[in-house]
Amino acid sequence: MPATPMTAKDIREDIARARAYAKKNDYLRTLKSLASAIRGMVTSQVFGAEKFEIQAHLDEALRDLNKMKMIRKLFPDGLKYQKGREKAFFQTLMRLHAKLGEAMEKARVARLRKRLGVLDDNLIKAAQLIKAGNPLEARKLYSKIAEYFQDIEGIQSDIGNRLTTFGLFQEAVPYLQKALETQNTDVRAHNALILCYEGMHESGKAMAAIKDAMRWLGPSENLYLRMAKLHLEKREWGEVFNNAKAAYDRNPLNAEAVKLMKQAEPKIFSSAKAKPGAAKKSHDLNF
Repeated sequence: MPATPMTAKDIREDIARARAYAKKNDYLRTLKSLASAIRGMVTSQVFGAEKFEIQAHLDEALRDLNKMKMIRKLFPDGLKYQKGREKAFFQTLMRLHAKLGEAMEKARVARLRKRLGVLDDNLIKAAQLIKAGNPLEARKLYSKIAEYFQDIEGIQSDIGNRLTTFGLFQEAVPYLQKALETQNTDVRAHNALILCYEGMHESGKAMAAIKDAMRWLGPSENLYLRMAKLHLEKREWGEVFNNAKAAYDRNPLNAEAVKLMKQAEPKIFSSAKAKPGAAKKSHDLNF
């Protein structure tokens, strides 16, 4: 037991905390606060009426502890504190704290595993519904999954990616947007959202999604190439060339980037030739 002295105020505060935690059924904090108070009884220089008052508060805290369901189960006669044996009682409280903490963690992990098993079963069921040609029921199930398992990290992104894989782009978008609201550096959510807009032929939204991905994840060969292809649909040759060139600069072996540059180059040249004196537009690729 550490010999660091505690004041009477410190001890009273520990006892008050223990009682408050006991009311909330917080076993570990109750035990830790009580143990700290017992340590204070040994190491402090508290005497007389003040010590008597602290002892009375401690007795009340111990009654609160012994009323707790798990303590009653483990110690039917209650945990008993004896004056002069504070060190032994402190060690009892700390051992109990360690054992309960270990047991509660095991129980938490077991509950989590069981819950994740239920989640997996429902995700499989939703996929089977889609494969069976019943996307409406699958969508309803995904909605319920998202609501019930909203505390599971990445659940919105996971559902969005699954819907994207099945080609249900419109249905996937809200999940992916929610995922990015929660975690704006979610690579899978960014890529899936871009793919959804591409699949829906929403070029403007796809470009905005790419710019957003670049903002949070940084520019990349893949994102520049996808942007170049989107500009190709609009026949915006200058942007096609610049984005393809940016992809090429990151990977000179990218055959698609080279092909797009070669495709765009004569168009840019012919456009400039058709407008003598027109200055070539400079494109800023720093999104």
